[in-house]
Amino acid sequence: MQLIIDWAKNRWHRDIVSHPVIHGWVLNLYRAGERYPQTVCDYFPWTFAPNEEIASLLRRHARDEERHTAMYTHAIHAMEQPVMEMDDPDVFNFVIRRFTTESFTIVASDDAESRRVKLAHFFAHAHFLEKRIARSLEYHLDACTRGGAADAERVVSAVLADERRHVEYTASVARELLARDEAARTFEHHRRAEAIANLQFSQRQVRTFTRRYAALMPLNRVPLYRACAFLMEQAAAHV
Repeated sequence: MQLIIDWAKNRWHRDIVSHPVIHGWVLNLYRAGERYPQTVCDYFPWTFAPNEEIASLLRRHARDEERHTAMYTHAIHAMEQPVMEMDDPDVFNFVIRRFTTESFTIVASDDAESRRVKLAHFFAHAHFLEKRIARSLEYHLDACTRGGAADAERVVSAVLADERRHVEYTASVARELLARDEAARTFEHHRRAEAIANLQFSQRQVRTFTRRYAALMPLNRVPLYRACAFLMEQAAAHV
Protein backbone atom coordinates (compact mmCIF):
# COMPACT_ATOMS: atom_id res chain seq x y z
CA MET A 1 0.00 0.00 0.00
CA GLN A 2 2.78 2.45 0.89
CA LEU A 3 4.41 1.83 -2.49
CA ILE A 4 1.15 2.77 -4.22
CA ILE A 5 0.80 5.92 -2.09
CA ASP A 6 4.38 6.93 -2.80
CA TRP A 7 3.89 6.37 -6.52
CA ALA A 8 0.72 8.48 -6.59
CA LYS A 9 2.33 11.32 -4.62
CA ASN A 10 5.43 11.29 -6.80
CA ARG A 11 3.25 11.36 -9.93
CA TRP A 12 1.15 14.21 -8.47
CA HIS A 13 4.16 16.39 -7.68
CA ARG A 14 5.75 15.73 -11.06
CA ASP A 15 2.54 16.77 -12.79
CA ILE A 16 2.48 19.91 -10.66
CA VAL A 17 6.04 20.88 -11.61
CA SER A 18 5.41 20.19 -15.29
CA HIS A 19 3.38 23.38 -15.80
CA PRO A 20 4.20 26.84 -14.37
CA VAL A 21 0.55 27.76 -13.74
CA ILE A 22 -0.06 24.65 -11.63
CA HIS A 23 3.35 24.94 -9.98
CA GLY A 24 2.71 28.55 -9.06
CA TRP A 25 -0.60 27.59 -7.44
CA VAL A 26 1.05 24.91 -5.29
CA LEU A 27 3.91 27.20 -4.24
CA ASN A 28 1.21 29.63 -3.13
CA LEU A 29 -0.26 26.87 -0.96
CA TYR A 30 3.14 26.33 0.67
CA ARG A 31 3.56 30.09 1.05
CA ALA A 32 0.17 30.40 2.76
CA GLY A 33 1.27 28.00 5.49
CA GLU A 34 4.50 29.88 6.06
CA ARG A 35 2.63 33.20 6.23
CA TYR A 36 -0.06 31.95 8.61
CA PRO A 37 1.90 32.68 11.83
CA GLN A 38 2.13 36.32 10.77
CA THR A 39 -1.68 36.54 10.65
CA VAL A 40 -2.45 35.19 14.16
CA CYS A 41 -1.45 36.21 17.68
CA ASP A 42 -0.69 32.85 19.30
CA TYR A 43 2.13 31.31 17.25
CA PHE A 44 5.70 31.41 18.62
CA PRO A 45 4.82 32.90 22.06
CA TRP A 46 8.40 33.60 23.14
CA THR A 47 7.36 36.19 25.73
CA PHE A 48 5.77 33.37 27.74
CA ALA A 49 8.66 30.91 27.40
CA PRO A 50 9.99 29.54 30.71
CA ASN A 51 13.62 30.30 29.83
CA GLU A 52 15.72 32.17 27.30
CA GLU A 53 16.77 29.01 25.45
CA ILE A 54 13.17 28.18 24.51
CA ALA A 55 12.40 31.84 23.79
CA SER A 56 15.35 31.97 21.41
CA LEU A 57 14.19 28.84 19.59
CA LEU A 58 10.73 30.34 19.13
CA ARG A 59 12.12 33.63 17.81
CA ARG A 60 14.33 31.76 15.35
CA HIS A 61 11.39 29.66 14.16
CA ALA A 62 9.30 32.81 13.60
CA ARG A 63 12.12 34.37 11.57
CA ASP A 64 12.40 31.19 9.51
CA GLU A 65 8.71 31.33 8.60
CA GLU A 66 8.99 34.98 7.56
CA ARG A 67 12.03 34.17 5.43
CA HIS A 68 10.27 31.19 3.85
CA THR A 69 7.33 33.41 2.92
CA ALA A 70 9.71 35.75 1.10
CA MET A 71 11.51 32.83 -0.58
CA TYR A 72 8.30 31.33 -1.92
CA THR A 73 7.23 34.78 -3.11
CA HIS A 74 10.51 35.08 -5.03
CA ALA A 75 10.10 31.62 -6.58
CA ILE A 76 6.52 32.37 -7.68
CA HIS A 77 7.59 35.65 -9.27
CA ALA A 78 10.52 33.89 -10.97
CA MET A 79 8.10 31.66 -12.86
CA GLU A 80 5.99 34.73 -13.70
CA GLN A 81 2.98 33.58 -11.70
CA PRO A 82 0.80 35.68 -9.37
CA VAL A 83 1.18 35.65 -5.60
CA MET A 84 -2.22 34.74 -4.14
CA GLU A 85 -3.67 35.02 -0.66
CA MET A 86 -5.43 31.74 0.09
CA ASP A 87 -8.79 31.24 1.75
CA ASP A 88 -8.74 29.62 5.19
CA PRO A 89 -9.61 26.07 3.97
CA ASP A 90 -6.53 26.28 1.71
CA VAL A 91 -4.19 27.06 4.61
CA PHE A 92 -2.98 23.81 6.19
CA ASN A 93 -2.41 25.38 9.61
CA PHE A 94 -6.00 26.61 9.73
CA VAL A 95 -7.36 23.20 8.79
CA ILE A 96 -5.35 21.46 11.52
CA ARG A 97 -6.70 23.88 14.10
CA ARG A 98 -10.26 22.91 13.17
CA PHE A 99 -9.50 19.46 14.59
CA THR A 100 -7.39 20.63 17.55
CA THR A 101 -9.53 21.00 20.67
CA GLU A 102 -6.67 21.77 23.05
CA SER A 103 -5.85 25.47 23.10
CA PHE A 104 -2.32 26.84 22.93
CA THR A 105 -3.37 30.50 23.08
CA ILE A 106 -1.53 31.94 26.09
CA VAL A 107 -2.86 35.09 27.75
CA ALA A 108 -1.24 37.31 30.35
CA SER A 109 -3.60 36.12 33.10
CA ASP A 110 -2.57 32.46 32.70
CA ASP A 111 -0.61 31.08 35.64
CA ALA A 112 2.72 29.30 35.18
CA GLU A 113 1.11 25.85 35.01
CA SER A 114 -1.36 26.90 32.30
CA ARG A 115 1.45 28.48 30.32
CA ARG A 116 3.53 25.32 30.55
CA VAL A 117 0.73 23.11 29.25
CA LYS A 118 -0.33 25.51 26.49
CA LEU A 119 3.23 26.01 25.35
CA ALA A 120 3.70 22.24 25.19
CA HIS A 121 0.55 21.96 23.10
CA PHE A 122 1.91 24.58 20.71
CA PHE A 123 5.17 22.66 20.27
CA ALA A 124 3.32 19.36 19.71
CA HIS A 125 1.04 21.06 17.17
CA ALA A 126 4.05 22.55 15.39
CA HIS A 127 5.88 19.22 15.44
CA PHE A 128 3.22 17.30 13.53
CA LEU A 129 2.54 20.22 11.22
CA GLU A 130 6.20 20.57 10.30
CA LYS A 131 6.62 16.81 9.96
CA ARG A 132 3.86 16.63 7.36
CA ILE A 133 5.15 19.66 5.48
CA ALA A 134 8.66 18.21 5.41
CA ARG A 135 7.38 14.98 3.87
CA SER A 136 5.46 16.92 1.23
CA LEU A 137 8.55 18.97 0.43
CA GLU A 138 10.60 15.80 -0.02
CA TYR A 139 8.24 14.72 -2.80
CA HIS A 140 8.23 18.21 -4.25
CA LEU A 141 12.00 18.60 -4.18
CA ASP A 142 12.41 15.34 -6.09
CA ALA A 143 9.88 16.57 -8.68
CA CYS A 144 11.66 19.92 -9.03
CA THR A 145 14.99 18.17 -9.54
CA ARG A 146 13.59 15.80 -12.16
CA GLY A 147 11.61 18.56 -13.85
CA GLY A 148 14.43 21.08 -14.08
CA ALA A 149 12.65 23.70 -11.96
CA ALA A 150 15.90 25.23 -10.69
CA ASP A 151 14.53 28.33 -8.91
CA ALA A 152 11.87 26.36 -7.05
CA GLU A 153 14.35 23.56 -6.33
CA ARG A 154 16.71 25.95 -4.51
CA VAL A 155 13.88 27.39 -2.43
CA VAL A 156 12.30 24.04 -1.57
CA SER A 157 15.68 22.55 -0.63
CA ALA A 158 16.45 25.41 1.75
CA VAL A 159 12.99 25.37 3.32
CA LEU A 160 13.12 21.58 3.75
CA ALA A 161 16.39 21.82 5.67
CA ASP A 162 14.74 24.26 8.11
CA GLU A 163 11.60 22.14 8.41
CA ARG A 164 13.61 19.07 9.36
CA ARG A 165 15.26 21.11 12.13
CA HIS A 166 11.85 22.33 13.26
CA VAL A 167 10.54 18.76 13.44
CA GLU A 168 13.35 17.73 15.77
CA TYR A 169 13.41 20.68 18.14
CA THR A 170 9.63 21.00 18.58
CA ALA A 171 9.32 17.37 19.69
CA SER A 172 12.27 17.75 22.04
CA VAL A 173 10.93 20.88 23.73
CA ALA A 174 7.40 19.48 24.03
CA ARG A 175 8.77 16.42 25.84
CA GLU A 176 10.92 18.65 28.05
CA LEU A 177 7.82 20.56 29.16
CA LEU A 178 5.65 17.49 29.84
CA ALA A 179 5.66 14.51 32.12
CA ARG A 180 5.72 11.15 30.30
CA ASP A 181 1.98 10.44 30.60
CA GLU A 182 1.16 14.02 29.61
CA ALA A 183 3.43 13.75 26.60
CA ALA A 184 1.75 10.57 25.36
CA ARG A 185 -1.73 12.15 25.52
CA THR A 186 -0.60 15.46 24.06
CA PHE A 187 1.29 13.94 21.14
CA GLU A 188 -1.60 11.59 20.31
CA HIS A 189 -4.07 14.48 20.30
CA HIS A 190 -2.00 16.51 17.84
CA ARG A 191 -1.03 13.48 15.75
CA ARG A 192 -4.70 12.69 15.19
CA ALA A 193 -5.63 16.32 14.47
CA GLU A 194 -2.92 16.51 11.83
CA ALA A 195 -3.83 13.14 10.29
CA ILE A 196 -7.48 14.11 9.80
CA ALA A 197 -6.53 17.59 8.59
CA ASN A 198 -4.05 16.19 6.09
CA LEU A 199 -6.70 14.01 4.49
CA GLN A 200 -9.27 16.82 4.40
CA PHE A 201 -6.80 19.36 3.07
CA SER A 202 -5.28 17.02 0.51
CA GLN A 203 -8.55 15.84 -0.97
CA ARG A 204 -9.67 19.46 -1.32
CA GLN A 205 -6.49 20.37 -3.19
CA VAL A 206 -6.66 17.33 -5.44
CA ARG A 207 -10.25 18.19 -6.35
CA THR A 208 -9.22 21.78 -7.04
CA PHE A 209 -6.35 20.50 -9.18
CA THR A 210 -8.59 18.29 -11.32
CA ARG A 211 -11.29 20.97 -11.62
CA ARG A 212 -9.02 23.89 -12.56
CA TYR A 213 -6.17 22.27 -14.41
CA ALA A 214 -7.52 19.15 -16.14
CA ALA A 215 -6.77 20.68 -19.54
CA LEU A 216 -3.11 21.11 -18.62
CA MET A 217 -2.39 17.47 -17.81
CA PRO A 218 -2.64 14.09 -19.57
CA LEU A 219 -6.29 12.95 -19.70
CA ASN A 220 -5.58 9.69 -17.89
CA ARG A 221 -4.51 11.61 -14.78
CA VAL A 222 -7.94 13.11 -14.10
CA PRO A 223 -9.73 9.87 -13.10
CA LEU A 224 -6.65 8.76 -11.12
CA TYR A 225 -6.59 11.90 -8.99
CA ARG A 226 -10.35 11.99 -8.58
CA ALA A 227 -10.18 8.44 -7.25
CA CYS A 228 -7.41 9.49 -4.85
CA ALA A 229 -9.53 12.39 -3.58
CA PHE A 230 -12.48 10.05 -3.00
CA LEU A 231 -10.32 7.57 -1.07
CA MET A 232 -8.86 10.34 1.12
CA GLU A 233 -12.34 11.66 1.84
CA GLN A 234 -13.46 8.21 2.96
CA ALA A 235 -10.32 7.62 5.01
CA ALA A 236 -10.80 10.87 6.94
CA ALA A 237 -13.96 9.46 8.48
CA HIS A 238 -12.03 6.55 10.00
CA VAL A 239 -8.91 8.18 11.45
